[in-house]
Amino acid sequence: MNPRLRSALVALALLSALPLSAAEPPAAAPARPDKEALKRELAAMEDAFCGMAREKGIRAAFEYYAAPDVAFIDTDPRKYRGLAAVQERIGPDQPGVTLTWSALFTDVSDDGTLGYNWGRYELRSPAPDGTVRSHTGFFLTIWKRQPDGTWRYVSDNGAADKPGK
Repeated sequence: MNPRLRSALVALALLSALPLSAAEPPAAAPARPDKEALKRELAAMEDAFCGMAREKGIRAAFEYYAAPDVAFIDTDPRKYRGLAAVQERIGPDQPGVTLTWSALFTDVSDDGTLGYNWGRYELRSPAPDGTVRSHTGFFLTIWKRQPDGTWRYVSDNGAADKPGK
């Protein structure tokens, strides 16, 4: 065989063994999520969460919107996670008790996987004398995008207003 032909065939064989990706142009960087759209989505999620609490009960809403690994800092997170944490923290619904809240601020991470809302809440409950007691304060809900694309909260906490404030 002609040495030049042999060299050409060897070179062709070597080139054909290279991965195709080496010859392909680099992939474009993934598009950054639209943070403003995600903020609106997360604020709407908080509103839906509160709406379910009004319509179906506090515990049902907290169970429905909870992430599988939800934890609360006021209920030992080393012991209670997921639905067990919700049940320990919320307990059974009580007749006449309502909890409403509204976000005042929403933000999301740059990659669109985590977000949070904080705002005001009001807890109303019947007093023994028949009047209604009202407790208010601030809440913070931390949300995490789940593998199926939904948002579920991973932590929810509140701080009651100080008396006289």
